[in-house]
Parts: sequence; C-alpha cells; structure tokens
Amino acid sequence: MIWGSAKAHPSLALIKYWGKSDVIANTPATGSLAVTLDELTTLTRACVNSEPQDEIWVNGLLQPTQRFASFLNSLKAEAGLNGTFFRVESQNNFPTAAGLASSSSGFAALTGAFFALAEQLDSRLPRPSLTRMSELAREGSGSAARSIFGGFTLLDAGSRWALPLHHQDFWPDFRILIGIVSENSKAVSSRNAMEVSRKTSPYFSEWVTSSVELLQRSLESLEHRDWATLGPLIRQSYLRMFATMFTSSPPLILWQPQSVAILHTLENLRKEGANVWETMDAGPQVKIFCPADELTDIQRQLETQLPDVRWMAARPGPDIELGHGENP
Repeated sequence: MIWGSAKAHPSLALIKYWGKSDVIANTPATGSLAVTLDELTTLTRACVNSEPQDEIWVNGLLQPTQRFASFLNSLKAEAGLNGTFFRVESQNNFPTAAGLASSSSGFAALTGAFFALAEQLDSRLPRPSLTRMSELAREGSGSAARSIFGGFTLLDAGSRWALPLHHQDFWPDFRILIGIVSENSKAVSSRNAMEVSRKTSPYFSEWVTSSVELLQRSLESLEHRDWATLGPLIRQSYLRMFATMFTSSPPLILWQPQSVAILHTLENLRKEGANVWETMDAGPQVKIFCPADELTDIQRQLETQLPDVRWMAARPGPDIELGHGENP
C-alpha cells in the first residue's frame, strides 16, 4: 500500500484573525501575523481507501465525514482524482480542538499528505507550490493557510493564501511557552464562534477597523525584533478579540480560573522586570512569548505558582514537510 505523508506545525497568531470576510470562501475579516511552532506537530498520512468512502482518523478516532467532505472534494478536483476514496490518519502531539491551533496544522498536513500521495499515483501530476497549498488549506481552516509556511507568516484580510515573512531562524531569541490549562476539546468550534461574534457583538465592526493599524504596527515591530513594542501589541490584539467574544449573544467565555491566574502571574512578572507577553485564542490555553535567556526562569516561576498547568516550550518552526512510503 502506498502512502503519502506530511508533517505540519500549528500556526499561532500573534495578531489575531477573528471573523470572516467571506464565509463561503473562508477568507479572514482581519489580517493576522503568526509564528509556526516547532515542537508541536501534526503527522498525517493518506492512502487510497479499499472501502467506497472517505475516512478521516484523528488520534485514532474516526471523524464525522461531513466536516471534511467539501475540503477533500476540492483536493480531489485539484489533482484530477474525483471518484477516488481516501483513508487519512492524523496524529497530534498536543491537545486537539482545545485552543492550540490544531486545525491549522491538521488541514495543512492533510493537504500535504494528499499531494504527496497524488504525485505517486500519477507521476505526471506536478506538486503544487507552497503558495497553492496554502490557498487550498485555507478552505479547511483559515489559519491552515499559514501553517504551510514556517517562521513568521502573514495572512492579510480577505486573502486566499498566506505569505511567508521571515524564516524560522529570523529571530533566534524568540521563544514560546504554552500553558495547557485543559486537555478537553472546545464546546464550540472557532468557525462557529466567529460567526456568532460577527453577527451579534456590538464591538465587531470596531474590532475589524482597529485591527488594520494594529497589524501594521506589529509588522514594523517584528522587522526590528522589538520586544518592547511588539509585546503590548500582541496583548492588545487578543484582548480586543475577546471583547467581541464576551459581548456576543450568547457570550463566548472560554477562559477558566487557571487562565486568569496565569494572566495575573504574568502581569506580576512584568512588574518585576520580566520581558514576557502573552496571547490567547478560542480556548483556555495561554501562550507566552519571551527572550530565550529568560525562558528557564519564567517557566520555573510559573510551574511553582501554577503546578496544575502543563507547560510546553517551543520556538519558530519550519515549512510543511512531505514524504511517502509503502506499508509504513
């Protein structure tokens, strides 16, 4: 049996994308600046299924077909493999659907594994460029467009593909520390939550408008590797995003007591002189940024004060990696 495989890493937004400019095309209402995380991985492999149906397995669990049907049909049309059925197996080394951008690496890895397999099934089929894979992955998850690329990436408002800004080694000092408050899956998907915010939050239009300047200032700060200006912008972005979530109807309150405890601890560390900043996504997890030479001390203090939180350290990661094999 011939397999195509791919390894992708989640894309963590520093400046947030929240809301769609086009729900059908799945394009973002706001631009986002993100970093790809090295130590968190999604490994996916795909083969032709012996059964007359598509199957998607994530962490050993069969997924509802309807969540992936439209996306798989787009991949099949791109490769000229309409009428062929596939079996896909995907594994994450971090919690799935829990606010850690697993959909970004998941759909990126699925895209890569599919085309790694397709080029073996038909040697005349050229492998799509990373930009084209980014465009296709976006149909499954907006943030997956960014996960195709490593390092620091940009997905502009309304764009159909992401842009690689800087290689993973651009900022050697940049470290990420992730506080995993809960391993459980979210009660509501990010896609559905975005629509609730767009339709019901009185602050949503201001969120979209203000994000333009926030993104531009952040891009300038990133160019200069400037913690002092980028850190507060990262914090402003996620707090403004959550303002739309808290004021939605019904309100989208995904934080847990441990999430808030981490935020208070980080504020105290900043008052003591630590160069540490944080962001959050649609979930209870807290993602922290700091210089490499401060990581060990910051992590030690957080582990001491918050022993029930699981911590994962990471750095900027690489582009998606494709492979293939037989009977792995």
